[in-house]
Amino acid sequence: MGVLPATDGETGFTAELGRRHADLFEAFYQHPFLKGLREGSLSREQVLHYVAQDYQYLTAYTRCYGLGMALSPDRRWMRFFHDNAAVILCAETHAHESLCAYVGVSYEEAQADHLAPTAQAYINHMMEAGRDTLGVLLSALLPCPWTYLWAAARFTSETPLDPSHPFYGWWDFYAGRYESQKLTQTRAMLDELAAAAGPAERERMERAFVASCHYEIRFWEMAWSLEDWTPPNGS
Repeated sequence: MGVLPATDGETGFTAELGRRHADLFEAFYQHPFLKGLREGSLSREQVLHYVAQDYQYLTAYTRCYGLGMALSPDRRWMRFFHDNAAVILCAETHAHESLCAYVGVSYEEAQADHLAPTAQAYINHMMEAGRDTLGVLLSALLPCPWTYLWAAARFTSETPLDPSHPFYGWWDFYAGRYESQKLTQTRAMLDELAAAAGPAERERMERAFVASCHYEIRFWEMAWSLEDWTPPNGS
């Protein structure tokens, strides 16, 4: 097992999730697509497929923040979802743009108006969580930033990030201090919801979290294999 997403000293619902499902974080980190991001060895087609699908995914993810705002009990929660939506709309595009620059296309050219099967299924899962409680929704949303920021922190701590790295901009964005602060806040707010939830809701929260972790791994596989709607038998 590699670097754990939550240490033994951390307490709370999300720390328990991180320790209990550390194997999923490790599977995320060891996937060949993320390895290709670490090594700078991804093909042009894989990079473009990832950017196109992640653009659509993050658009849906932002809409889920809108669902969170609708479920918010007060303005503190509304501000949380508003601020995080702004990060995606105004800042996270830099990670995509750095990948596009590497393969020599504009960000607009890389975007697609269709979803691969895995991306569609992941979005459906998040939207379904938004029809449950605020705790279930936030549990479904947490693995996306947590896996990325955890992976970036791990990689950049093990290997000093060289500006000449082909995907320097992507790694530099997700290893940024601002994003890490947002993750800490998200975990704290989910811990707060879990502390007030009953056993049945906490079980649904964990199921939503685990499913999203699996989808994060499958999102890499989708980009790695250039997944589309071609039937498995190739016909």
